[in-house]
Amino acid sequence: MIDFIVSIDAHSDELDGRQPWKIRYPLSTILFLVFVCQLAGIETWKEMEDFIEMNEDLLGEYVDLSVGCPSHDTLERVVSMVNPQFLSDLKVEFEQSPDCVSVERLFAIDGKTMRGNGNKDQRPNHIVTAYDGANHLSIGQVVVDEKSNEITAIPRLLRLIDLRKGIVTIDAMGTQTDIVDEIIKGKGDYCLAVKGNQTTLFEDISFYFSDAKLLEKLVKKGQHYQTVEKARSQIEIRDYWVSYDVNWLSERHTKWQKLRGIGMTKNTIDKDGVLTEEIRYFIISFKKDVEIFARCVRGHWSVESMHWLLDVVYREDHNQTLDKRAAFNLNAIRKLCLYFLKVIQFPKKDLSYRRKQRYISVHSDNYLPQLFGK
Repeated sequence: MIDFIVSIDAHSDELDGRQPWKIRYPLSTILFLVFVCQLAGIETWKEMEDFIEMNEDLLGEYVDLSVGCPSHDTLERVVSMVNPQFLSDLKVEFEQSPDCVSVERLFAIDGKTMRGNGNKDQRPNHIVTAYDGANHLSIGQVVVDEKSNEITAIPRLLRLIDLRKGIVTIDAMGTQTDIVDEIIKGKGDYCLAVKGNQTTLFEDISFYFSDAKLLEKLVKKGQHYQTVEKARSQIEIRDYWVSYDVNWLSERHTKWQKLRGIGMTKNTIDKDGVLTEEIRYFIISFKKDVEIFARCVRGHWSVESMHWLLDVVYREDHNQTLDKRAAFNLNAIRKLCLYFLKVIQFPKKDLSYRRKQRYISVHSDNYLPQLFGK
């Protein structure tokens, strides 16, 4: 990890917006200090300054603090001057390295608004993220243009990612032909939700799966999968059906590249004898076991979980960093921290992320060597 941070200085021309003769701290030093502060759950810039001063001897073993500790103003100013897209690109390179990932990957794509970044004079950053839930990694992120939306941002995000041998999942708003074209161009596969925004496609698929005899046939052919879970005083039954008999559909919907299958899920919740059902439909570009389809559907919620963690662990919606660049860069650093909080070894099992942060903040000398050596 320290090699990755130090390597940032090799890209200082693209990353660092400061005038060379005014630089007191290398960019890698500032980003290292901010990363450690975020890892330890230090929230505000002033609190970061205090934490660095209290741990100056330890942090000085990793970066040069011979000129003293940077002030909170310096930390915020430098982070706000870092080229956000280039930093994001470097982060993608690190997170897609063989040391971080397994072979088969699921890219769940979704957006989140950083509410604390907005005020009466500006809209808050809305950041679209590609998340690999199996490896607990945020693979890439882009900010939505002020006068645009996620639909235009997702193709930009897909171009940042190595999609080969991966499956992209997006909710219904992202089920667009341009997005499918970008996924196929990147040699990836897709599992996309279909709702009313694609009216005729939705009607065709829902009518197809309304045939009870067809569903029975899919069960006999092994194209049905079911899970039963008990949680929060209720029983959840999840049924998944997948069909690759889609020639009729492909002919009607030729604009969807590599359309090879359709799927339906039914989520039945039994709470104290009261049943509720939710049915959803999907288009897919692969011919694989129905359990892979189920994994795609369930796996998509990992990105929602990651967004929830950003609010719970880092209270991101309450962070008042108004500079858009600084907010974007902090968001990228926090996502990287969530990954390391997951993989660092702690003396107790089942610690919450907040408790892990407290361990690191109090005993940094025990945990920094796991990431940076020494």
